[in-house]
Amino acid sequence: MLPLPGRAATELVSAAEGGYDVTVRRVVIPPEGPSATPRGPHVHPDCTEVMLVLAGSGEFTAGGRAWPAGPGDVIVVSPGQPHRTRNTGPDDLVLCCVFPVPGLVTVEDPP
Repeated sequence: MLPLPGRAATELVSAAEGGYDVTVRRVVIPPEGPSATPRGPHVHPDCTEVMLVLAGSGEFTAGGRAWPAGPGDVIVVSPGQPHRTRNTGPDDLVLCCVFPVPGLVTVEDPP
């Protein structure tokens, strides 16, 4: 389990997990409580991120716009693009996140 704010992530495939040239994570974002502060945006400055929504319902925000996200939706985020995915439903939002790098080390708050 990776220590990421507001979500739980399990690294399934990476250089460290099998010697691969890609990183694949299963990310679970729990429902937001009524007094919860929503997570802010973050960026991956050096790589693209591809997210497949496996379960739940959420909202994806990037570039000042927001879109609903649900099972089967695919979201592609360009390198350096500030973005945020939040849970808008009553159940866990479950994502499969793919990064075309062997080890994802850098996740930053946007400038």
